[in-house]
Amino acid sequence: MKEYILLVPNKTKDKIIQKVRAENPKANIKLLSLEEFKRRVTFTYDEKAVFHVMQKYQIKRSTALTYLENIYYISDKLNNPKMDTLKEIKKDLEENNLIEYNPLFIQSLNNKEIIIYGYPYLTKYQKKVLEIYNYREIKPKTQNHKIEKIYHANSIEDEVIFVGNKICTLLKNNIPIENIKLIISSEYPKVVDRIFKFLNIPITISSSSIYSSSTVKKVLNNLDNLPVVLKEIENSPLCDKIINILNKYTFLDNLESGRELIENDLKKTTILKGSNTNVVSPYDYITDDDYVFFLGFNKENIPLIKKDDDYFSDKEKKILGLDTSEELNILEKETLITSLTNIKNLTLSYKSYTSNMKYTKSDLLDVPIQEIVQTDYSHSNMLNLALLTEKLDNLIKYNIKDSSLELLYNNYKDLPYLKFDNKYKGIRKSDLYSYLDNKLTLAYSSLNNYNRCKFRYYLANILKLNVIKNDFSKIIGDVCHYVLSNIDNKDFTIEKYFKKYLESERDFTSREKFFLKFVIETIKKQYSLTTFDKKLYEEKIYVNYDKNIKVTFMGIIDKLLYKEEDNITYLAVIDYKTGTQDIKLDNIKYGIDMQLPIYLYLSSNSKLKNIEVVGFYLQKLLTTNLDSKKDYEKAKEETLLLEGYSVDNQSILSKFDKTFEDSQLIKGLKTTKEGNFNKRSKVLTKEEIHDIICGTDEIIQKSIDDILDADFQINPKVINGKNVSCAYCEYKDICFRKEEDINYINEERKEVGKYAREGSEMPNI
Repeated sequence: MKEYILLVPNKTKDKIIQKVRAENPKANIKLLSLEEFKRRVTFTYDEKAVFHVMQKYQIKRSTALTYLENIYYISDKLNNPKMDTLKEIKKDLEENNLIEYNPLFIQSLNNKEIIIYGYPYLTKYQKKVLEIYNYREIKPKTQNHKIEKIYHANSIEDEVIFVGNKICTLLKNNIPIENIKLIISSEYPKVVDRIFKFLNIPITISSSSIYSSSTVKKVLNNLDNLPVVLKEIENSPLCDKIINILNKYTFLDNLESGRELIENDLKKTTILKGSNTNVVSPYDYITDDDYVFFLGFNKENIPLIKKDDDYFSDKEKKILGLDTSEELNILEKETLITSLTNIKNLTLSYKSYTSNMKYTKSDLLDVPIQEIVQTDYSHSNMLNLALLTEKLDNLIKYNIKDSSLELLYNNYKDLPYLKFDNKYKGIRKSDLYSYLDNKLTLAYSSLNNYNRCKFRYYLANILKLNVIKNDFSKIIGDVCHYVLSNIDNKDFTIEKYFKKYLESERDFTSREKFFLKFVIETIKKQYSLTTFDKKLYEEKIYVNYDKNIKVTFMGIIDKLLYKEEDNITYLAVIDYKTGTQDIKLDNIKYGIDMQLPIYLYLSSNSKLKNIEVVGFYLQKLLTTNLDSKKDYEKAKEETLLLEGYSVDNQSILSKFDKTFEDSQLIKGLKTTKEGNFNKRSKVLTKEEIHDIICGTDEIIQKSIDDILDADFQINPKVINGKNVSCAYCEYKDICFRKEEDINYINEERKEVGKYAREGSEMPNI
C-alpha cells in the first residue's frame, strides 16, 4: 500500500485526519507540519543549543533564537559579517553535538508522496527544501463567494454585541455551536468573553498565562530548593505543567542560570478558560456549513504587513534566494482575498475605536459599508441593563443622549442606577488563613496600606491587585542599593559596579548616567565625615510573632553604619528613598508614615549586640528643588543630606557626624553659640527613641491582630482636614467610598460630604 506524508498546519491536524479517515479508512498516512518536516530533513536543535549560544555570546534568549533560526539560511552566495557569525555558531554547535541530523528520516522518504494541504502559500525556502522530494500541493477549490458588504461599528463593544446578537439568532435556528467560527485579533478576547457571557453564548476564548500565578512565583523563588517546593505544590493543577517545563532543563547544573529560558516557557504556557475551537484564521479548514465572523477588519490588523527588519535585509534575501518583505506582503494579500472569498457564510465587521486606540477600515477589499445600528435587545436582560447604565452615564456626564436610551429606560425603570452598597461583606478567618497558606508576611508598605485604609490593604496585599512600575525613580534606588552593597569588595570601584549594573538591567540615557554617578560619588564623599567604620548593606531583618498562623514582619535596611566601642554598638540607620516621603512623626500613633520608626524598630532586632542608636534617617536620592542662592554643585550635594532624627547627646553624636555643630551630613543639624542644638535640629532623647521602638511594636501587633480577624473595612483617614488615604490610591474606582466610610481624626467636620464621591439621582429621560 502506498504511503503518504501529509504536511498540514498543527491547528488543523485533527480535522484533516478525520476527513481523510472518513474518505479512505485504510490510507497509510503520516501527518507533520511544514516546520517539523523542515527540521527533520535539515537539522534540529533544542533548549541545550539555545542555552549554549546565550552563555557563549552573553546574549538574551530572543537574540540567540534569531541566530539559530537563521543558520538554516547559511549560504556561500553571501559573504559578510552576518553570515560569518552564523557559520561560526553552527560550527560551534556541531562540535558540541548540539545539532541533530536525521538521515534515517530522509531515507524513509523514498517512494513516499508528500502532500501539502492547508497552507496559504509556500515560501521560496520551503520550496527549496521540498524540491528534491516527490511532493504536490493541494489547494482548496476557488469558489469566489461574493462579499457584499462590511459592517461598521463605532466601538469595539458595539461590534462584538452586533456579532453576539447574530450568533444568538443562529443558535436559536439550531445551528451547532461548533459550526460558528470567529476570526479575531489581539484586542478582542476579553471583550468577546465579557459580552458573550452576558448573552449566554457558550464560546470562551480568553486564556491566561500561568506565569502570574502564585504557584509559579513560588517555584521561581525557590529554583535552588526544587524538591521541597514541588512537594508543596503537588496538589496544584499547575504542577504537571510546571514539571514538564522544568524537565526540559535537567541538563543545567544550576537552574538559576537558565531562569530566562524557564520564565519564557512559563509565560507561553496558558490555562484556557474554555474551548477555543471556535477561533480560526482565514486559512483554516472551513466548510460550507460553517458561519464565520471576521471581527476587526481594520487596516491596523489586515493584512499583516511584514517590514524589512529581519536578520537579513531584503537586499541580502535576494542574493540568498529568499522571499523579500515586499514579496511576502503581496503573497499575503493575494492569498487572504482568495481565502475570504472561499468562505460561504462570512460576516465582516470593523470598529473605529477601542478604549485607547483609533482604528481605520482595511483597504484590502473595496465593498460597501453598512453602519451597525443596535435594534435587537431580545437576547439578554443583563446586557441590556449594562448598556442602559452606560448610556445613562453618557447622558449625565457628557449630555449625550443615545437614540435607544428611551427604549431601554422605559423597559428597565427599576434599575438601581447610582445606588450601591459598597460595604466590605467580610470573609471567614478560616478561608483567609487557607488562602494565605497559614503564613502572613508584612513589611512597611503593607502596614502603611493597612493603617491608611484596611480595604486598600486587602486589595493590594491580599488580592495582590497592585501594579509595580519600573520607572527611573525605582531604577535609581536599585542601582544605589546594588553599588553601595558592594562597596567593601576588594575589587570595588564605582565605575566597575555601576557599569555591571547597567549592563544587567537596562540602557540609560547620558543624563541618567551622569545623575546616578553623581549620587554615588556624593554618598562616597559623605563617609569621610564619620568615624563609623563598619557597615552592613541591604540587611534583611525578620521579626516573628506567635499568632494563630505564622506571622513575620520583615524589612531590608539599605545601610547600617556602626562603630563598636567599649562593648557598645553605636548605630546609624539609613534608608534610600526616591519619592517624597515625609519624615515627620506626627501620624505614627495612627500607624501611618512610619517609615523611619519601622527601620528603627527593625534595627533593634538586628544581629548587632548592645545597640545604642545615634540616629535614623532617610536619604532622598531624587530631589528637583535646588537652592538657587547657592553654588549649583553645593546645592545638589545638599539634596543628598540625611533627613531624620539624631540622639541629643553631643558626645555620642560626634562619633557619627564629626561636623554636627554645622552639619555637612545631616540636614538641619546645627548648634548655637551657647553649644545647644538649634530649633531646626531634629533630636530626640534616648528615652524618646526607646518609646518609638516600643510604640512601633504595639502598632505592628495591633495591625496583625486586626488582619488575622479579617477586618478589611473601607476606612480611609482624614487627619486635620487632610485626606491621607485616598489622594494617590489606585483603588478609588473599586471601593466607591462614601462619606460615612471616612474616619475623621482630630477634626470637627465643617463641610459634610467634602471628601465623598460625587453622585446623582436617577435622571429624568
